Amino acid sequence: MAGMQDLSAAIERAPIFLGLDKHVLARIARIMRPQRNGAGRQVLVEGEPCTGLFLVVEGQIRLIKSTAEGRDQVLGILGPGATFNEIAVFDGGPNPFGAVSVGAAFLGFLPKSDMIRLLDQHPEVARAALKILSSRQRSLGSMVEDLALRDVTVRVARLLLGCVGHHGHIIESAETACEHITHQEIASMVGSVREVAQRALKQLERDGAISLQRSRVCVRDVSKLKAWAGGAGNAGVE
Repeated sequence: MAGMQDLSAAIERAPIFLGLDKHVLARIARIMRPQRNGAGRQVLVEGEPCTGLFLVVEGQIRLIKSTAEGRDQVLGILGPGATFNEIAVFDGGPNPFGAVSVGAAFLGFLPKSDMIRLLDQHPEVARAALKILSSRQRSLGSMVEDLALRDVTVRVARLLLGCVGHHGHIIESAETACEHITHQEIASMVGSVREVAQRALKQLERDGAISLQRSRVCVRDVSKLKAWAGGAGNAGVE
């Protein structure tokens, strides 16, 4: 089980804090509050006032945007070393999305006032945060393009390429991106429903691009997956 030493180590490795003096890192470790979350626990509620910044120490966090009809769009999954809720800290607005722990997760929480003080005293933290946010903005732009222009099979193929490092990464800051991703999560990330996503996965399996083992998806042929991702496969599932 992760503890305070793991929290300190995660702070030192986190991209947003890279380059800070060890004394500053030690100060962050002293004021960052450890937070343990069980599987499925709501960490952030979309639309509620921002309380601060979160750092993933252990486990995974799913970022979710909900519609008025109650449908969820998964914006991304964050692994150890990733931070979230930077936007709300910067602009003072409410939480722009919800966040839920995928399994048991250990987080560090930095109160908003402390984070703002850190940004004022160390502009390099703001620059690092902007770099992180820019990368996520590009990913969101690609997601919007996929939802508007590509069928579900192509979207699933492009998503799965992230598992093998050929099209970004499904799980930010994680080494094993697809180790625990479920069919429901795949459906939510490509803006579809589970039944349609499963048909797309079966189509990719029949073509030899992937194999399905219980709830796991294993990439078997990257070249075939790339062909589907580029729209060069057969007609996909709509």
